[in-house]
Amino acid sequence: MTLETKKSVFVELGNFLKQFSEKDTIKKSDVLHNDLFFEDFEKLIHLSQSHNGWYTPEQVYFSIQSWANALTEENIEKWLSAYSFDLAKEGKTEKTVALILAGNIPLVGFHDFLSVLKTGNKALVKTSSNDQHLLPFLAKYLMAVDESLKNKITFVEGKLENFDAVIATGSNNTSRYFEYYFKDKPSIIRKNRNSVAVLNGKETNEELEALGEDIFR
Repeated sequence: MTLETKKSVFVELGNFLKQFSEKDTIKKSDVLHNDLFFEDFEKLIHLSQSHNGWYTPEQVYFSIQSWANALTEENIEKWLSAYSFDLAKEGKTEKTVALILAGNIPLVGFHDFLSVLKTGNKALVKTSSNDQHLLPFLAKYLMAVDESLKNKITFVEGKLENFDAVIATGSNNTSRYFEYYFKDKPSIIRKNRNSVAVLNGKETNEELEALGEDIFR
């Protein structure tokens, strides 16, 4: 799959996602494979809360629209322009990257998934038990747009095997397990992250609202 094809595939996904918003979901006639996927995805959005109580339709729609806005031709071009993805030219070979995803936010692992595919590698994905449906559905859409992705994307439920590197996201406790279990593999292991906001009483209402959005979203 060439770089241009990689771009176009995710632009198509962005066009698909743009149809779904909390205020106004409208099926469009010019979106690729819409008849196969639109109604099922709309149902999945509203079923998500039954799988994870935190995944209210509002939260799921927010995540979907965030990615719809990111997956435009202009944004993807801007992002990719800083990198080289010609593995053969650089004397590199395709790798299988295992992804252990979190489930605290809808589609929280999508950026890792996107990055692995964009770099010309294979994604071996283990979803969180709290988010087992959204990403696999979008992966099916991508594979419908470009059938070559069927050889690039695998979802697993059990033990991860036959991979070259790993990106794992979890808590401080699970990170210790990840660090031991994957000690012989190149890895990115994410732990709990914290931040501090210092308020001096001079904040505007807009700034406080933005802080609240950051904390509670």
